[in-house]
Amino acid sequence: MLDIRPSCECCDADLPPESPFARICSFECTFCATCAERRLNGKCPNCGGELLPRPRRPASKLEANPPSTTRVFKPEGCRSAPTAGRSGRSTGSFRTIVVRRVAATETSLIEPLGHLLIDAVHSGASIGFLAPVSRETAERYWHGVFASLGGALLLWVAEQDGAVVGTVQLALCEKDNARHRAEVQKLQVLRAARGNGVATLLMCELEAEARRRRRSLLFLDTLLASHAEQVYRHLGWSRAGEIPDYATTPDGELSPTVLYFKQLRA
Repeated sequence: MLDIRPSCECCDADLPPESPFARICSFECTFCATCAERRLNGKCPNCGGELLPRPRRPASKLEANPPSTTRVFKPEGCRSAPTAGRSGRSTGSFRTIVVRRVAATETSLIEPLGHLLIDAVHSGASIGFLAPVSRETAERYWHGVFASLGGALLLWVAEQDGAVVGTVQLALCEKDNARHRAEVQKLQVLRAARGNGVATLLMCELEAEARRRRRSLLFLDTLLASHAEQVYRHLGWSRAGEIPDYATTPDGELSPTVLYFKQLRA
C-alpha cells in the first residue's frame, strides 16, 4: 500500500492526502512540488529516482487506509542534492539562488533592497506602502530596518547570480510570556524571479532559524486572495481568520487582511 507521508522532506511543508503538490519517488520519499522542481531538479536526493505527482487516495478509502503521520525532515540532504541550480548551470530559466541571513553592517544591500520594495509595491504587494514609492522612501525604510538588526529583528535575502531577488524578515517577540512565537514580515520576491521557488527557499531558511531559536509558533497577515496567500497555504500555514477593511492596498482601496499561523515541530 502506498505510504502517504504528511510532509516534504526538504522544507517540512504539510502535504495532506488530497494535496496536488506532493511528489514521490518509487520508494515513496515525499517532497513538495516546489522543492522537487526547483531544488532537486526532479530527482530524489535519496535514491536518484525521478519524482512524480503522488496519486490521491479516494476520501472514502482513507478511514480504513489512513495516511502516515510520521514526518521525515532531512533538509541537509536537499542542500547537498546535485541539482542543476547548485552546479551553477542553467536549466531553462532556473539559475543558482542563494538565501542567507543579513548582518547589520551590510548596508550596501540597502539600494537593491529598495529596488525590490518598489517592485513589490508597484506589482500590488500590500506591505505598508502606497504606490508610487520613491527611491528615497524605500531606502529610508531599509535604513531603519538595518538599524534594528542584531536584536529581535532578523533579515534574509535571496540572491540570484549575485543580485537580490527576494527578502523576508522575522520579528522575535520579546515579551516574557511570548518568547515561543515570532512574526513573519514583508516577504518580497522580484517580479522577474517569481516562479523559481524563491519564496519557498526564504521561508525554509526562516523556519529553520526559528526552530534553532526555539520559536514554536509563527504568525503573519497578508492581503486576502493575494498570490502570497497561495504561497503560505502551499507551505502548510493555517488560516486563522479575516479582518475586513484592514489596510489600504497600493492603489488606494481598503482591503481585508487574512491572519495565518504555523506551529513548528522540533
